[in-house]
Amino acid sequence: MNKLLHTIALITLLLVATLSSHATLKLPALFTDHMVLQREIPVPVWGWADPGVEVTVKLADQIVAATTGDDGKWKVMLQPLQVAESLNLTVKGKGETLIVMDVAVGEVWLASGQSNMGFPLGWDINTRRI
Repeated sequence: MNKLLHTIALITLLLVATLSSHATLKLPALFTDHMVLQREIPVPVWGWADPGVEVTVKLADQIVAATTGDDGKWKVMLQPLQVAESLNLTVKGKGETLIVMDVAVGEVWLASGQSNMGFPLGWDINTRRI
């Protein structure tokens, strides 16, 4: 009985190891539907796949390819893009395809703060109300 349990445990362990070692084509969570890319600068796109896989990235009229390294990482650089909307970012590799839909290209602004982010301009002592 003890030998049977050890055999079952070993088989289960081997199955889990086999399943977890299979890497699939992945993008970071940063790449999502409805995202906005900054215009007029090179655009890095990166992710993961099995080692040695050729990954192709297509956006607008650009198609760029890279091969994953031994660690499964890949990265491409897209040429600067002009203002656009409703684009699809397509990533292909080893029979898999990922599509990020409704991508826009334009101005990307990041702002941070706390209560000062909700500060109406009309409250500024130096602003003249019109």
